[in-house]
Amino acid sequence: MNKAVTLVSMGALLASFALASSGTALAEDSGYLGDYAALKEVKDAAGDTVMRYVNPKLKPGIYKAVMIDPTQYYPAPQPSEQVSSRTLTDISNYLDKGLRDKLGAKLTVVSEPGPGVLRIRPAITAVAPKNAALKPYQMIPVAFVVSSVAGRGKEAAIQIEVEVVDSVTGERMGAAVRKGVGAKLASDNAALTLTDVQPLLNQWIDTGSSFVAEQVK
Repeated sequence: MNKAVTLVSMGALLASFALASSGTALAEDSGYLGDYAALKEVKDAAGDTVMRYVNPKLKPGIYKAVMIDPTQYYPAPQPSEQVSSRTLTDISNYLDKGLRDKLGAKLTVVSEPGPGVLRIRPAITAVAPKNAALKPYQMIPVAFVVSSVAGRGKEAAIQIEVEVVDSVTGERMGAAVRKGVGAKLASDNAALTLTDVQPLLNQWIDTGSSFVAEQVK
């Protein structure tokens, strides 16, 4: 199997109105993963909250390589003046390269399924705020929310959902949902750029890659 890959992002996104001042927020279900019942709230290596499930069968040494599907936007994004198609592409490309660099340095990354290969299915997802009867087409994968903390202004809340399956059988070996808050925007009308969420993405790439590597070695 080739070590070169189609790598992609465990990537980014979401809209909700309950933000924490620490730069993290409670994750919500978008429907991308289908079944969320087994996910439990845990702390990652950086001390941030993650909703995570790990199949008891997933033990170090069982899997020797990983395969990463292209990142999906769920549902399909509708770009706006503040969240442009260019920005969405920039975020995905940045996540892709970050994972390629981090995972490629730790593991064998392959482009085809096979025995001993974990398949990673990342998505930039979207959900409606609680008690809001929004249709799927009204949701966007990167949304702006106004923080309830006085003086903080407008910020971007992003959420990712990742499913890890056996590449041959399709059995779910793990899943995770996490949300974070990017930098405060220059103004309420300022357009989002990659720079606004880059530090958050860097942290997610680091902690996510390290966790996957621990399960595969």
